Amino acid sequence: MQRKGYYLYKKKTKKQRRQQKNTTNVFVFLFWALAFALCAWLFFIQWFNVSKGPYGERVAAFFFTYLGHSAYLVPIFFFYWLIRCIKHKSVNIFTFLVGMCVSLFSIASVMTGLRYIFKGSYIEGGSIGREVFFFLQGLVGSAGAVLFSLAILLTGVHLLFAIPWVSTAKYLMELLKEDYHSWHDARAELKTKIREAKEAESKTTKTVIENKQDEPAVAAIRSKPEIRRPVAEIIRAPKPYDKQENSAKKEAAENIVMPSKKADMKDFKLPPVSILNDPKNEGILGPSDEEIAMATALLENTLKSFEIGATVTGVSPGPVVTRYEIKPDPGVRISNIVAIANDIALAMKARGIRVEAPIPGKDAIGFEIPNDHAMMVTVKEILQDPKFTESKAVMPIALGRYADGLPATTALEKTPHLLIAGATNSGKSICLHTIIMSILYTKKPDEVKFLMIDPKRLELTLYEGIPHLYDPKTTCEDVNVITDAHGAVKSLQTLVKVMEKRTKIMELAKVKNIEGYNKWAEQNSEEKMFYVVVIIDELADLMLQTRAAIEDSIQRLAQMARAVGIHLVLCTQRPSVNVITGVIKANLPSRIALQVASKTDSRVILDSLGADALLGKGDMLYQGTSDQKPHRIQGAYVSETEISSVADFLREQGGPDYPLQIAQEQQNGGRPQDGLGASAEEMTQALTLILERRRVSQDLLKAHFGSSARATNILSVLEMKGYITKPEGSNRWEIHFDLIETGLAELKEKSGGNEPLYETVYK
Repeated sequence: MQRKGYYLYKKKTKKQRRQQKNTTNVFVFLFWALAFALCAWLFFIQWFNVSKGPYGERVAAFFFTYLGHSAYLVPIFFFYWLIRCIKHKSVNIFTFLVGMCVSLFSIASVMTGLRYIFKGSYIEGGSIGREVFFFLQGLVGSAGAVLFSLAILLTGVHLLFAIPWVSTAKYLMELLKEDYHSWHDARAELKTKIREAKEAESKTTKTVIENKQDEPAVAAIRSKPEIRRPVAEIIRAPKPYDKQENSAKKEAAENIVMPSKKADMKDFKLPPVSILNDPKNEGILGPSDEEIAMATALLENTLKSFEIGATVTGVSPGPVVTRYEIKPDPGVRISNIVAIANDIALAMKARGIRVEAPIPGKDAIGFEIPNDHAMMVTVKEILQDPKFTESKAVMPIALGRYADGLPATTALEKTPHLLIAGATNSGKSICLHTIIMSILYTKKPDEVKFLMIDPKRLELTLYEGIPHLYDPKTTCEDVNVITDAHGAVKSLQTLVKVMEKRTKIMELAKVKNIEGYNKWAEQNSEEKMFYVVVIIDELADLMLQTRAAIEDSIQRLAQMARAVGIHLVLCTQRPSVNVITGVIKANLPSRIALQVASKTDSRVILDSLGADALLGKGDMLYQGTSDQKPHRIQGAYVSETEISSVADFLREQGGPDYPLQIAQEQQNGGRPQDGLGASAEEMTQALTLILERRRVSQDLLKAHFGSSARATNILSVLEMKGYITKPEGSNRWEIHFDLIETGLAELKEKSGGNEPLYETVYK
């Protein structure tokens, strides 16, 4: 029975509830669709230059006015909020809005600070960014404002994404701590092994000297007390490995092979200059006297038109450019003259002007203006010049002519390593050929040899078969110009061993460099050491394929090889920091820069501007070890026909002839000389190290074996053998400890543990 004033609630049917739920779902879907459409609209009007409409223009202008370039992040933050909401994750709208505003304001402040600190920057922080930055700048300065803005940004990111910064920092510190302890332990182990190896080597050397004291040859040398070099340790020529050889003789030989008694080089003839082409330019280099007088007057009048008082005090005509020496009047700033270089080029109708302010050793400024008619400089005229023929340098090289027309030469042994870089078709390869021809015209094969590496297979193959050719990893019968990257790695790593062996020999002879050793050898009837010039035509190709091994070998040679007579000449057409790395650049003090495309490339080569203003076709800037500023040189030209003629003349007198300076350790059980494999002993050490540390990395192997190239090779062998794998999409190695334990047991069971497990990784 119903009471008065009381109405019973009528329960809804299932149909009504279903209809209400469907209506709710439609509204929810419509809400999210509109939200996504709004975010997408914001994204397009902010990120793309499309037709925005009147409202879009106003919204985009509003955000950019207040937030600057940080406005691009607004639609991204809203997209993130929508995705979080759709995934049914609790998102506090207040926390999200606070985090977004804090992040945007701090980013805008950082952008304003960077624009303020680095003048001319294109980034903009908007009015809010300016207000925040200048408020903080008044408290803590410009740098402090940027740092405080970054700190505030971390807070905003934490509110937005809930990133636990403290836990993240602790995790990173734990990783660094673990890596540091591993590196410290590996370094301690390496020091212990090096100390033990040195003690064992000293004991062996002492035993060898005592065993050889009874021989008459050594007794004759001991009659000279000032010379204490044990001649018995030097093998005169490589001998085939004999399994029946006495074990005591094996221990005495340290794989040091001195130059053997070869054919008498007294009959060897250097190439005659007559086979080279005569210079086509006869007479005075550069423009005529009338042209110089007109250019001088025009230059002075142009300076006067800018209210700059200056007088042309000297003119130096060159083959391609003419240098005008200008002495400014008292009170005239040099910077005012340099600033109008482009205006002077326009007035004189020149292709480009290079300003040398001031000229070293003179109270004048040099304006190098291109000649109307360039004149070719040939290698023959430089080789015949008295400055080259009367040079007392061991390895004089001809470069060309300076901007004033004088011949440009230098000594390769004083360089001591040379870097040549420039854009394509700038004369880089011609410069390289000129250097090689200079040495071929002055040195016999027993004095200088070339290790030539040409990945392009086009330039240095012209010298195939000349008697000056050299490759330390192979015999003279099989020597060729190296054209593959992995063969170059093997040769350079073997050359490093040659360098180390030569250093030991010089230590025993009590001399400091190759000049001192050759004098000692002449006095004691020993064979002299020959110089080795390493020519690499395209360094970029090698760095692209085998960067770590090439850079490691070049660094070792550049740092230590000068004293033992090994010099590097590196050439590249990609003067970028990825090719000319800081390690290579620091050890190659002498550089030649040809025409490049940008000022950045010029800075990479020379650490200064100027190469971007060159004319090409051999126009270069040379900076030696003692030069404060680079010198402009027009490179000497040598044709392919001339190169072939000289190479044919040399090949007619015989082929390459040299003894191996590193004995074939592959035959007597030593470590593989190719540097791209791993002996059983190395694999045993590597597998044991991985089992002990329960991890693997290149740094760990480098600390243990003492070489990044060796660590890379062993890591490759481990991967090829299946001991370690790298899952797709991951940068961490996955270690198969069961395979490692099995492989380690097999290695220990083998009797001949020094045979290579994997002959070569790169085939």
